[in-house]
Amino acid sequence: MGEPEAVTSITPVQSEPAQPLRHGVRLWIRQRFWAGWGWAKLLLPKSWPTAVGSAFACIAVLSLGVDSLGTPVIAAVLAILGLVPLIGDWREVRQDLRDLYKLDQPIPDVLVDGDWQLIRCSQGRVIASPSVDRNLDRPIVVERRPFVLPPDLAAIKPAVIALARSKRSRAASQPFDGLNVRLCNDLDPAGGEAWLQPARYFDTMASNYLAGHRWWSRRLRRVVADVTRNIMTDSGRLLPLAQSELANQIGISTIALTEDGWILLVHQGPAARSSGGLVAPSGSGSLEPQDITGRSRLADVVAAGMERELREELGLISAPMRQIRIETEVVGFGRWLEKGAKPEFYGISRIHAPLRDLDVRIDLSERQFVSHHLRIRPADVRRLLAGESFEALGQGVASVPLELCLRHLRVAES
Repeated sequence: MGEPEAVTSITPVQSEPAQPLRHGVRLWIRQRFWAGWGWAKLLLPKSWPTAVGSAFACIAVLSLGVDSLGTPVIAAVLAILGLVPLIGDWREVRQDLRDLYKLDQPIPDVLVDGDWQLIRCSQGRVIASPSVDRNLDRPIVVERRPFVLPPDLAAIKPAVIALARSKRSRAASQPFDGLNVRLCNDLDPAGGEAWLQPARYFDTMASNYLAGHRWWSRRLRRVVADVTRNIMTDSGRLLPLAQSELANQIGISTIALTEDGWILLVHQGPAARSSGGLVAPSGSGSLEPQDITGRSRLADVVAAGMERELREELGLISAPMRQIRIETEVVGFGRWLEKGAKPEFYGISRIHAPLRDLDVRIDLSERQFVSHHLRIRPADVRRLLAGESFEALGQGVASVPLELCLRHLRVAES
C-alpha cells in the first residue's frame, strides 16, 4: 500500500452523524443518477463509436437546416449507420452473458488459530474472536488510494455486473457503484491500528459476492474466477485480510432497544443483496467514507455508520426524530464466510425514547430494501434473551447479522 494518511483528531460519537442524513427524493435521484452512470461506465469502452456517431449525426442535421430537402434522408442514413456498432455491442454483451456461468462450490469450514471460533447460524457461518471483541477501540489509518481488483476479477467484472442487472427483480432498482470502506488488515487481539481504504460496491459484487461458486467460461473452457483462494490457504486455514485480494467492504449491523423494552427489526425486501427476504437487525449496511469524517477511533467510526443505517432503515429522519438521542456500542466483530469472509461489525443501539414516541416509517429511499418493520414486544425480548431462537417467535427467519447481534445482546444483558 502507499503512504497512509494517519487520522489524528479524536471526536467522540454523537447522537447525530457528522453529515446530514440523505433521504427522500434527493437520495432517490442521486441513487438513480449513479446507477445510470455506473452502467454507462461499463458500456462506454465498447459503445463510444455509437456515442460519437450520434453526436456527429445531430451536428450534421442541425447544420443542414430543417428546410433542406435532403435532411430527412441524411438523418435516416446517419441513424442507421449509428445503429451498426450498437447492434454489435448488444450482440457482444449477449455473448458475454451466455459465456459466463457458475458452478456451485460451497466454502468449507476453515481452520483458525488462537481463540477464533466458527459460529454456525441458520443462514451461514461467521468466524469470531472474543479477544478481538474486547479490544475494538483502536486508532484507524486511512489509505488514500482506492482499492483495485486483481486482473482476473477485473476481467470478468463487466460481465458480472451485466449478469446481475439482467437477473434483477422488476421491483428492484439497478445496483449503483457506491463508495464504501474496506478493512485492509486483521484486527490483532492485542490492539494496533485498523487500516481502512475506499472501495466501490461493484468491486464487492465482482469479488466477495462470488464466493461459493466457481465461474466458468464456455468460450475459454476453463475457470476464470474462483475466490476461494482469497478466503483460505491450501491447508484450509482462514486467509488473513492483509493477504486477501477481495474488496472486503465493512458490513455494519446494530439492534435497537427502546426505552420501554421493545426491539425494532427490519424485514428485508427483495432488493437487499445479502439477506433478501430475511429478518435483519434494526440497521444494517456498509461503512461509508462519511462515517470516518471527524473521527479517529475504529469504534467511533463504526458506531456512527451503524446509527446512520439505523435511522435510514427505521425512518427516524424527520426533524423531531433526529432530536431523539441514540447511544450505540460496538460489541462484536466477525468474518462472514458465505460473503467471502468479509469483515462484519455488530452493535447494540439504545434509543432514549419509548416506542409510542417514535415515528417509525419506511422512507422512499429504503422502500426496495425494507419490506416492513417488526416490533418485538418486551415479553418476547425476554424470551430471546433467555436463549430462545428468533424463529420460535413466528416472525420470520433471522439473517446472519441478526443472529450475531442477538448473541452479543444476550451477553451484554446477562
